Amino acid sequence: MRFASILFPVIVALVAGCASVERQYRNVVESRDEERIRKFIRSHPESPLIMDAVVVLDTVRLENAIADSGTASLKHLLQAYPTSPLAPEASRILATRIRDEEMVMLRTELIEEERPDLLVELADRHRNKGEFDTADSLYNRALVLDPNVPAAHTGLAQIYLSQGKHQQADEEIDTARMLAPTNPAVLLAAGEYYRIIGRPDLAINSFQSLLNQEPDNIQAHLNLGLLYLDVGKNMLAIWSFMKVTELDRDNVAVLYHLGVAYADQGDGTTAVRYLDQYIRSPHTEEDSANLAKAQDLVERLRGDVKYGEGGAGSVVADPDNRKTPPPSAAPKPRNPGRQPGVVGGVNPYGRGAWGGGKRNR
Repeated sequence: MRFASILFPVIVALVAGCASVERQYRNVVESRDEERIRKFIRSHPESPLIMDAVVVLDTVRLENAIADSGTASLKHLLQAYPTSPLAPEASRILATRIRDEEMVMLRTELIEEERPDLLVELADRHRNKGEFDTADSLYNRALVLDPNVPAAHTGLAQIYLSQGKHQQADEEIDTARMLAPTNPAVLLAAGEYYRIIGRPDLAINSFQSLLNQEPDNIQAHLNLGLLYLDVGKNMLAIWSFMKVTELDRDNVAVLYHLGVAYADQGDGTTAVRYLDQYIRSPHTEEDSANLAKAQDLVERLRGDVKYGEGGAGSVVADPDNRKTPPPSAAPKPRNPGRQPGVVGGVNPYGRGAWGGGKRNR
């Protein structure tokens, strides 16, 4: 009886303590205050509610960053917490805001002076958002001012390709090549066009022609690597991506492609190393989709693959990829490693492959 009389108050105190911790948790969660949530996590490291509190803290950070109508808070969030599960969403929102800000700047410049290069750049941005009618109109306005603008023709080619107008797309690419057969931007655009329609022979020829002129053209090496992934030549893809890292040590996006190439090759150890490095790095506005894919691929590699084992192609890095070439294109080999080069008309690998590069302001 004496033991029971001693134990009972202890049990009551423990229950009361647990109830108190739970009340604190509810209060800090309802407050949506970052500092209060952090303080709760530091004060109760053994509580089973800690993991829930961490998830809430992540969400509150994103909410606060979004509440700032600019881009600084989102950029800071991505730099400070690159491995957050909400990083892809933050990256997506940041990309939208940056594009919107740049489009406002372009429209302002066009009010002052309507120039073909400004019209093409604005058209590129509308096209990348899937706003094809607006982009088509802007490209044609540029061609009225100057019929010999290759970037307008390559931009129209991508719109027509996305709409299934393959003959018109071919005509636009042919026109661009006729106007500027050795122009690096045209060679890059043509190579990407031929890659998408399933003509790797023409694509390789176009990329190599560009590299003969500019051996250090980073975008050409990157696109050539993506082409080699398309056709299952993973080691050639790796060589091209390694060239990108050699030329641009700050290129974060290529780390994802290297991880995918090694995963498709069956080398899980190296794939995880590059993907981890990619996930931990600060991300650009174009990384949201690949960041989510990288996180998923690392989980699957760590869970299902014995590092160092497996033959080439034994790891399917992107099982959801079901790219179907246009009806008029030749069949393409299975691309196990990444999303298609064009999704809904959007080039996810950045500007430069279509319609020229970004202007220097």
